[in-house]
Amino acid sequence: MRSKKTYIILIIILFIFFIIMFLLFGVDNIRKNKYETSIIVGEDSVFALRKQKWYNVQKYDDFNWKKYSIYLNNEYFGKYYLWNDDKWYAFDKEKNPIDLDGSLLGIKSNYKVNVYNFTEENVVDSTYIDKVLSDNEITSSKFTSKYKINFDFDNDLVDEDFYVISNAFILDDQPEKIFSIVFMVKNDEIKYIYKDVRKNTSLNGCKPYINSFLDIDKDNKYELIVGCAEYSVSKNTIMLYQLKNNEFKILISNQ
Repeated sequence: MRSKKTYIILIIILFIFFIIMFLLFGVDNIRKNKYETSIIVGEDSVFALRKQKWYNVQKYDDFNWKKYSIYLNNEYFGKYYLWNDDKWYAFDKEKNPIDLDGSLLGIKSNYKVNVYNFTEENVVDSTYIDKVLSDNEITSSKFTSKYKINFDFDNDLVDEDFYVISNAFILDDQPEKIFSIVFMVKNDEIKYIYKDVRKNTSLNGCKPYINSFLDIDKDNKYELIVGCAEYSVSKNTIMLYQLKNNEFKILISNQ
């Protein structure tokens, strides 16, 4: 009798455990499995999320004449229809053309995607930049890009600093190395996002930039899109990053 009661108690405990696990993880997984979004990044890329899997879209036919939330230079512009013919064109519901003056980010989603409107700042204190250059054995002190962005990336009420530095396409110097680096500083710790350091062979490398910050999975923590422009290449490299397990990982890239 006693063993039977123990057996029943164990079954009840296991049942409760599985219910709790389902509520904690199963419901969230089912919800995320229904998320669908398409992200248009300028003229360079279209990324699509379907059933928790990202796709780098090559043909845009299925994305034409759909209504998107449009952001120009990370500022909300409105909802308009987009159509692609070597570049993206916007139209209102009466098919009147709308001028897109700025860096385009278009989002079509069945859930809310937050986009952060950031401001680039001049770097006054170069402590972290100097450390990054030293750690990568870079002696060049001339830059073609050098700025930072400050905001609460992971929603922990503490601001992080994002730095973009590069000497790509420098014309008034002949450095030994060409570098393009994007990194974040949190609690005095440097976390690399994008890093390309190579021997200078004249106009090689690429010039990096932060395109946008957006929350694509509704966890109140942002992901970021980083672009890199190469000399005489028509389309930029575009990468969507996520901070996971204390490290930045690429979710999807157009390369």
